[in-house]
Amino acid sequence: MPSRRQLLQATAWASGLGALGLTASTVQAATSGPVYAYVGTYSDGGKPWRGGRGLGVHQFVLDGATGALTPIPGAPPAVASQGEGAKLRNPASLARHPSLPLLYAANEFEAGSVSAFRIGANGALSFVAEMPCGGKDPAHLSVHPEGRFLFTANYASGDVSVIALRADGGFEADRAAVVYPDVAACGATPCKPGADVVPAAARAHEGFATSDHDGPHAHMVQSDPKGNFVLVADLGLDRVISYRFDRATGVLSQPGTVAVSESSGARHFVFHPNGRWFYLVNEEASTIAFMRYDDATGVLVPVSETSALPKGFKGTSYASGIRMLPGGRHFVSLNRLHDSISLFAIDARTGAPTLVREEWTRGNYPRSCTLDPSGRFLYVCHNKQGDNVTVFRVKNGDIAFTGQYVAVGSAAAIEFSA
Repeated sequence: MPSRRQLLQATAWASGLGALGLTASTVQAATSGPVYAYVGTYSDGGKPWRGGRGLGVHQFVLDGATGALTPIPGAPPAVASQGEGAKLRNPASLARHPSLPLLYAANEFEAGSVSAFRIGANGALSFVAEMPCGGKDPAHLSVHPEGRFLFTANYASGDVSVIALRADGGFEADRAAVVYPDVAACGATPCKPGADVVPAAARAHEGFATSDHDGPHAHMVQSDPKGNFVLVADLGLDRVISYRFDRATGVLSQPGTVAVSESSGARHFVFHPNGRWFYLVNEEASTIAFMRYDDATGVLVPVSETSALPKGFKGTSYASGIRMLPGGRHFVSLNRLHDSISLFAIDARTGAPTLVREEWTRGNYPRSCTLDPSGRFLYVCHNKQGDNVTVFRVKNGDIAFTGQYVAVGSAAAIEFSA
């Protein structure tokens, strides 16, 4: 028999669906049957590197046997991130609600915002609401595993937003709580901007990847697997900041930080399925920092740093996305300009990563990669001049190009309905 608490939670969840026009049958339709894919894009250039050739959030249906993405029958190719007739403003990062048929998009522009979309029974998106995130240029967003809070990493303003969600997944308030990096957490090594110097790892391959060490630049925010801490990768500070998370109030407190190598540019991270091993992409050094994680304290301990580029490579490259492969024995990361996928093997005893090989992405400037719900296909989004999504089959810890290209202007991120 369900507990009283479970019954109350279920009642609140069900009663809240009406505010977004959802029903229990709608939820069931969105969580079984066909799988749909959504590609966030840069639709308003603003800055030269963005491109701005997307149409908003593009929508597709997935062929589970081949990995092919085709337009949803009868649906428009893309939906606006801010309602009908609104100017498209870079819905470049996407996140799905963990239990409701809702998709969120971070709109990456100066007065940053977050949009919510309802996933219909046929997979088509419909715009629900938008609210300011309180920061500038939100480059990443994620939803807490319990579905009550949403986080954005605001790159230009160097802060993190916490947005409370109602039981129906809608925005609880019209303002976000904004958290700034806590300099007191840095201890003996001050949280101060670094210099735009060539990272040592980049010097090793005669690279010239430098930028944005003029202050904090939060690039990713996500809770740990248990939902007790929220971690932030800050490129400008060359640090990962770990906050204790209050599940009831959404308050982030007791920050602690760990530094990565100077000017390396902490960007994105992924946890191993065991929750104890942590892998961080350093954008400008093109390296992977391996750390051990204590989920009781939120403390990260650096172990090693490994190049994501082939031995002997010379020139400039910027690392970007990272994704754990099924089984937890391998992960992949992306290299922009080198335009490759780096495949890493994980030592089952120590967690240490070893670069196995590189695979051409079949595109230009890969920004992110995502697995489909089955874990059998990897999708790589190319923005800037790439304008496509390429599809790779995943099998036995390896990847192989399927020969499939999906045309999407300034493709930045992909998310699925299940």
